[in-house]
Amino acid sequence: MTQDQTASLLSIVRFPVKGLTPQKLDAAPLTPDQPIPGDRRFALAHGGSAFDATAPAFQKKAHFLTWIRNPPLAALECSFDAGGTRITIAKAGRVLVQDADLAAPISRPAIEKVVLDHLGPDVTRGSVKVAEAPGAWFADVPDPYLSIQNTATLLELGRRLGNAAPLDYRRLRGNLLVDGFPAWAEMKWVGSKLQIGETVLQVEAVIGRCAATHVNPDTGVPDSDLVGLLNRDYDHNKCGVYARVIQGGTIRPGDRVGRIY
Repeated sequence: MTQDQTASLLSIVRFPVKGLTPQKLDAAPLTPDQPIPGDRRFALAHGGSAFDATAPAFQKKAHFLTWIRNPPLAALECSFDAGGTRITIAKAGRVLVQDADLAAPISRPAIEKVVLDHLGPDVTRGSVKVAEAPGAWFADVPDPYLSIQNTATLLELGRRLGNAAPLDYRRLRGNLLVDGFPAWAEMKWVGSKLQIGETVLQVEAVIGRCAATHVNPDTGVPDSDLVGLLNRDYDHNKCGVYARVIQGGTIRPGDRVGRIY
């Protein structure tokens, strides 16, 4: 194993509801071939979705409300309980629904109405439904991956976009943010392993980016062209990597991170 003495896990994030606010975690138990518990457990199906909760199977993101087609979703200010199943939604500081249970069908209509009213029936194709099903995971890819971002890469991208601050990690919807590596080091990790604390992850692929990254995570308004920048300055549209858990354990911010060749 090679390990920079300063390389560490900066933060852990999951998305209890696909397309809504991320939730930072103080710790996450990882299991081989599983995502972070509770990550993308729920999604918001629009009126044209083919998702069937009685026969759950992977569906492409086009069947759900997402930033790429529904940027105003980002303007909803969501917070979750420790289990990631109870949600409070606010807009411009005004609470619209409080402590509603995503896992309880009786509570879902209140959540669905808030999203429908926020986006409008034309955008949602007439309806919004909270989607959940045993064994379903509403990520953009069917594999049980965690996505990893490198702070140095985000800093470089922020500067190229004309900002002193790093590119906001929320635009990339990543799970793990690592610090202490050179910019773009992660692009060379595919095929190798990462040790994070007591866990080991196999790095499987780099992540192609889309226009969802252009959306401001606070306002819900597209205000940059990250994909254009990547293609123009780097001749690709990649940023971050997907990894699969192969040795389980609990990870925490501050854990040491090292690459195993």
